[in-house]
Amino acid sequence: MLNASTKEAIKAALAVTLALYLAMWFQLEKSYWAATTVAVMALNETFAHSLQKGRNRVFGAIFGIGYALFLLSVFPQDRFLFIAFYTLFLGLSLFMSSNEKLGYIFVQGFTVCTVICCMGGFNSDYTFYYMVLRIQETALGIMVFTLVYKLVWPITTQTVFIQQYIKLRDTLSLALEKFEDGTLSSDDIKHIRQSENKPHQFLLLPNKDSYELLFYKKKWLERLYEIKIIAYLLENSKANSDELMKYLPYIKHNLSVFCTTKPPQPLLPLSLLESTKHCVTHHPRSYHRTLKQHIQDDSLKVAQGVSMFIASILFWIYLPIPGGFIFPMLAGILAANLPQLPPSVIKDAFWGTIGFGCFYLMQFVFILPSFTEIWQLASFYLINVFAIWMLFKSPRMVIFRVLSVNLLLTFTSGALNLTPSYNISIPLMMMVYLLLVLMIAKLFASLFNPRVSYGLPH
Repeated sequence: MLNASTKEAIKAALAVTLALYLAMWFQLEKSYWAATTVAVMALNETFAHSLQKGRNRVFGAIFGIGYALFLLSVFPQDRFLFIAFYTLFLGLSLFMSSNEKLGYIFVQGFTVCTVICCMGGFNSDYTFYYMVLRIQETALGIMVFTLVYKLVWPITTQTVFIQQYIKLRDTLSLALEKFEDGTLSSDDIKHIRQSENKPHQFLLLPNKDSYELLFYKKKWLERLYEIKIIAYLLENSKANSDELMKYLPYIKHNLSVFCTTKPPQPLLPLSLLESTKHCVTHHPRSYHRTLKQHIQDDSLKVAQGVSMFIASILFWIYLPIPGGFIFPMLAGILAANLPQLPPSVIKDAFWGTIGFGCFYLMQFVFILPSFTEIWQLASFYLINVFAIWMLFKSPRMVIFRVLSVNLLLTFTSGALNLTPSYNISIPLMMMVYLLLVLMIAKLFASLFNPRVSYGLPH
């Protein structure tokens, strides 16, 4: 039997390969955009998370296209104002990136805006073409991902939700046993608090693939609310010891009764619910920031990203760097993404770019030109994506999975053109420019985060 990680690798490889094949069959020029959409969605925990990411990716594409139209129509001849408003959008995207609901939309919007502005080259025909193409490729990627992940070893959100609920129930049952024995610690309470929000978040996702979860959503929310009450009573057990002991056998019995297809019966008696309703809210615990707190949390990140981008633009203008808009495009995309990550990621990305980049360039030069059939090209991407998913399956290695699949699709994109091109100069130039931007990013990450970068005590 195949294990879960192998199944996920097979699904990701099939979906990416199918997206590339269909994009070429439909004669879409940038077929790797559809494959990138599939890869990004495949990195999520559940199918519902992936659908949410796909939906936000579409919203981000529309948002980015709208802002690109604004820049190209209002400031086509004014370089200073164009860069100023573009940088303002970068700052806003970085500022909003920590927002759970809108963060990805803003970052994706800035990325799409960068691609449209740079690849369009201020030519109205090309700009409109790439705008339409981006939407087409994104939609194709979402449809292919949905098709493959619904048909091949489907894992519904309900399955993952039930697993999380069982873990939470077991943790709570153990805490009640410890409370009864007088050995309950603050770490046990903390563990419950950390676990209680995740199942609630699953219920807020687009769960149209899990009909029973959607049908019983209200009852599941009630059970999670009762678990929050139990956690509150345990947390304040000194003040509520008598009340909790009175209902303890009833609570333990109801926790032990469980059915995977529908929510369990109420865990608490109505009298206990009434007496504690003013102490616990139905909403999950979350950190609600004021505007002042938001500025304090994200201002450094905004300054780092904007400084990195401006330095890259000055570097591009006054050095000057050849290759048209490739360098500023890479600088803009990385400036919107790297400040959100720990500074150590930049070092990993630098060495990963050298290692993976050389590996994929060698395949691009020595293997791909010999292919004459579409099935050979499909097999090439199928094997490579499968290997990436299998090699970097641990959570700590996700950065290498993201980096390697993007390098694979962009460095070998010449073979995916409607008229294949195997000129190594463009991918080699992209690799050099990527390393240059990462060095600039490392400089500003060290300036804005010296303690983290150099391992100094806080």
